[in-house]
Amino acid sequence: MAVSISVDLVERSGDLKRDLVQFAQGPRFSGALRKATRERFRSRVITDEGQWYDFLDWFVLQHRLADGRRVVEHFVAAQRGLSEVERQMLLGWRDVVEGLFEIGLRDGPALLAVNLIDEMTYRMRANAGPSVFDAMRRGDFMVARLVPIGDEWLLSGAQHLFPRSGRKEVLQTVAQLSLKRPDLVFRNPEKLEQGWELQKWERGRFVEFFGADLVVFRGSELADRFDAYGQWRARQTVNGEERRRGSQSHNVPTFELPDRLLQAETVAVIYDELEGLTFLGEFGLVEAVFDDPGLLADRDHRKAVLGYLSDDTVSPLPFRRLAQRNTEIASRVFQRLLKKPTFSWERDGELLLRRRKPGFFDRPALPRVTPASAALIEAAGSR
Repeated sequence: MAVSISVDLVERSGDLKRDLVQFAQGPRFSGALRKATRERFRSRVITDEGQWYDFLDWFVLQHRLADGRRVVEHFVAAQRGLSEVERQMLLGWRDVVEGLFEIGLRDGPALLAVNLIDEMTYRMRANAGPSVFDAMRRGDFMVARLVPIGDEWLLSGAQHLFPRSGRKEVLQTVAQLSLKRPDLVFRNPEKLEQGWELQKWERGRFVEFFGADLVVFRGSELADRFDAYGQWRARQTVNGEERRRGSQSHNVPTFELPDRLLQAETVAVIYDELEGLTFLGEFGLVEAVFDDPGLLADRDHRKAVLGYLSDDTVSPLPFRRLAQRNTEIASRVFQRLLKKPTFSWERDGELLLRRRKPGFFDRPALPRVTPASAALIEAAGSR
């Protein structure tokens, strides 16, 4: 059942948002705000007021501070006079929707719009009042950020409007964003389910071609092997199971392999059920250590293992895969590497990975295969 949203709560949200932004710009967060500003804008002078407003909106609602919390969480903790409804609303604002919307009908004090990225319809409110929607014509487009208010959504940050005459360019932008930011697509539960199904199917094709979900090549042969796989995979799309399923919902994968992989002595390619397709340079050195921990005495082998452990772009996956082969040997590897003679992989392994690679634990796993949206299909057809 939908929760009724009172006019008073919508208006109150505007006061709270203003207080929240002022709170974020106070001395308590000045260092974090300066650092985030430098990282976002580099040395550029900020002349676009809307761009700055969107940045502040991101900073207060989404940016994680050194303690792992966000400004809005500190704000709620500091405001003792908040009602429970206000507290829950503010904490709910951590769930931000970033989208490119096709504007639909007015519905009383609200506006209906379809997010072309996740293909869901949102009923929007504005804390400045419903007159904000007067300038938004049905069929035009809007780039906007939304936060929840009850079962509806509230405009947050600046909005940027585009006329319906620019539909072709808008759809191309949507297609690019869908591929660059699949997390925006997967807000839609149906798209998330499709993504997992497609990834499972793609993994099956990988295993069918290579014979396993983990294969190791010399860097010099990687490009040829994946060219062959890409050609074979394309024939599967035309003639195989995907055509029988009547699905044209995603593209045949293309592989642009960086020089660091092509020049590596060995490269592992893993098609994991959860993490999808992963490439790991110099895997042979790391794998050898998990066969013989004594190799850590060699500089190159030790550097390779430490590199995997320290690199925040390398997930926990290779360590889990290698440790699964023999947990006793894995324990000896980390006993030597970390100089911790009591280290046990079964007891300490996951704690180590969480400490060294926190970025892979603070967000849910998402498919690496993104279903094509209606906007992507239309954009491809227009090209």
